[in-house]
Amino acid sequence: MRNTSPLKDTLVSAICYLLRIPFRLATRSASFNTPRSILIIKPCCLGDVLMATPVIAALRQVFPRARIDFAVGGWSRAVVENNPHLDGLVDCGRVGSGSRYSWREYLGLVRRIRAGRYEACFVLDRSPLISLLPYLGGVPQRVGLDSRGRGFSLTVGLPVGGLNHEAELYLDTVRAVGIEINEPRLEFYPAEEDRRHVTEMVNKCQEVVSRNQVPLIVIHPAGGSNPGMILSAKRWLPQRFAALADRLIEERGAQVLLVGGPNDRPIGAAIKEAMRQKPWDLTGQLTLGQLGALLERCDLFVGHDTGAMHLAVAVGIPVVAIFGPSHPRTYGPYNENSVALWHDVGCNPCLLHGRWNTACRRFRCIEAVTVEEVWQAVATFQ
Repeated sequence: MRNTSPLKDTLVSAICYLLRIPFRLATRSASFNTPRSILIIKPCCLGDVLMATPVIAALRQVFPRARIDFAVGGWSRAVVENNPHLDGLVDCGRVGSGSRYSWREYLGLVRRIRAGRYEACFVLDRSPLISLLPYLGGVPQRVGLDSRGRGFSLTVGLPVGGLNHEAELYLDTVRAVGIEINEPRLEFYPAEEDRRHVTEMVNKCQEVVSRNQVPLIVIHPAGGSNPGMILSAKRWLPQRFAALADRLIEERGAQVLLVGGPNDRPIGAAIKEAMRQKPWDLTGQLTLGQLGALLERCDLFVGHDTGAMHLAVAVGIPVVAIFGPSHPRTYGPYNENSVALWHDVGCNPCLLHGRWNTACRRFRCIEAVTVEEVWQAVATFQ
């Protein structure tokens, strides 16, 4: 998600609304015909792609014999790589993943879509260029999000507005063509080699005892990083995570595991330095698949609005999520067995339409959530 100026945003919307006229004249309304091949487009990012997995399952249930492919960028590929409901993946490259890309790359993706000869496409993205891909790729039935006119090239465009959950918004594109949704949930499927790696790692670590004896609680203190955007305002203070982790170990007898990417090691180090007790620090040591396999073995996840939080939901463990610039009604844990903590401080949510207030440096919204609040939320799962 990139920060764009309001003027540029308004100009793009105006152009898109004008482009709707020739597209609407050229497109005749028709019922959604049963497709033999379907493409889902959601290039980025980790949490967003995870929130698209209920769409994959819903389409597979209704069209069991159809070929269903997913167009995704390299950053988020691991989220759907082992999804059993998919037949294949289409590489988006840098297109739609927040990084700059060339027209040659864009047209290359168009050619890959055209080569798939898809009969239907579901576009789970707000970008007009991403929505235009299936039209240029010759897909006759094009269903997707129509955010402020940006879905001008779709045959079925779903208006976007309000604080609806992203997962529900994506599912609404399926509902828009008459498909009923039953018990949707996020899904993630670690590879068996990732499960074996995690099992060996846990067995070799003498600090970690059996989960039947102590609760395993994962703390993910970083996040907010995706191609084209680093949102440090999503991050709770390391000192507060340290206080929470000490309390979990001392009062609950829990084994606390710190996780994160290679760039998150300074945050993990700051937490350990502020702690009295010793957590198990796995920061920078796990791939996404291995993290998913580890989360399967754990009892609780504590973290922010990040892809890792949605990953924990997808593997079925409870979550305590700390929110600030984004709203949990839109991006919160998509299950009933979780808690999202958020306070209205007057200027949030500011993460809207892919933009956030880059001038903000006080981060009052995330700091409004106290250690005691998170402790009380964690206690509901113990």
